[in-house]
Amino acid sequence: MNAGSYANAGTALMATLGPHLQASTASGRPLGLLMLGLQGLRQFNIQNGYGNGERLVAKVQAMVQAALRPGDLVFQIGPADFAVLLPVIPDGKHAVLAASRLLRQFEQTLEVNGRPVLASVAVGIAVAPEHGLDADSLCRHAEASLALALGAADRMAMAPAQVFDTGIEPADLREAIQAGHLGIHFQPLWDLRAGRVAGAEALARWQHPTRGAISPAVFVPMAESTGMIAELTRWSINASLQHAVDAREAGIRLPVSINLSAVAFAERGLVEHLVGALRLWGVPADDVVIEVTETAIIADLDKGARILDRLSAEGVRVSIDDFGVGNSSFAYLREFPATELKIDRSFVTGMLGNERSLQLVKAMIDFAHHLGIRVVAEGVEDTATLERLAELNCDHAQGYAIGRAQPAADFIAGLVAGH
Repeated sequence: MNAGSYANAGTALMATLGPHLQASTASGRPLGLLMLGLQGLRQFNIQNGYGNGERLVAKVQAMVQAALRPGDLVFQIGPADFAVLLPVIPDGKHAVLAASRLLRQFEQTLEVNGRPVLASVAVGIAVAPEHGLDADSLCRHAEASLALALGAADRMAMAPAQVFDTGIEPADLREAIQAGHLGIHFQPLWDLRAGRVAGAEALARWQHPTRGAISPAVFVPMAESTGMIAELTRWSINASLQHAVDAREAGIRLPVSINLSAVAFAERGLVEHLVGALRLWGVPADDVVIEVTETAIIADLDKGARILDRLSAEGVRVSIDDFGVGNSSFAYLREFPATELKIDRSFVTGMLGNERSLQLVKAMIDFAHHLGIRVVAEGVEDTATLERLAELNCDHAQGYAIGRAQPAADFIAGLVAGH
């Protein structure tokens, strides 16, 4: 299919959604819309040729159709993207079940021109009326959900209902970025051996002039799904480094960790912009930690390895966020130049009452140390957990037991006062 065909398919999807949404509203029964994205098609085309790429996409479409009910509709809306309309479903859970069925279809290899291929897909979920009563809102939520799914361990996600229902539009976010209405909050990173703050994680915050605080759960998916994630990431890097300079001028060396979403990690020019910003602000590369989830790395292993290698070559430290929730943790840690891993809060929170979680945390710490990688425990909410982590030889900790995120200027002022 060419670009015109995809445009026609998109038009057909919107035209089909209209009457189905009207019927859904009239009957009071939900409607589901799934967005399925096939990952790595460009690399497959390079390695195997466009003819085989077309055969792969055709196979994927056939497998999607085979997993659906009679009456469910499939639209190919991009070279590797499909929209699935579920006209009548009992409730939102059935849309999730349909997405799970789709993902299970791709757990086994499929054959393309006599060769086995393991297709990697992600699925975003939207449901009417929860995510909108018109075709545009529903499609936008489904796209936002797909963006979230790309960074999810199970490759499936449903965006919060409020993502595009807060009265906040993408134009508002662009204006906020350009006008400097966003701000950086710092959350402390605690050195368990030295008993002091060892750095801070930079978190973007948005205080809208009339609507108040806008959650990152709203504006980050919006940035990802509307093409503004590169702009938001550039702002975040520069704002974080500016605060690091402020701390240094106040006599405090403050290493700063900067989060990258899966979509931001895949953006072209990321390394070049970071290196340029380091030079602009005069911040040593080893005072910056780039945090990226393991699911973002394994979404495209070759590209992920190249980016991490380049960051490492520039002296920037690399942290693997949400460690333990992905599928290939130990395999890629053996190969990739990570300097830090952050144990996901799902293992840390409540680990004192769960022996299996405790042993898993211990095993992760020991494994990382054997590879010369330092360990950060996330989600530390009480002193007892903090003390147990120290006994387990964990390096750093983060969580409410240590300190909540606060405006960067206030955070730095507090460090100066206690220095």
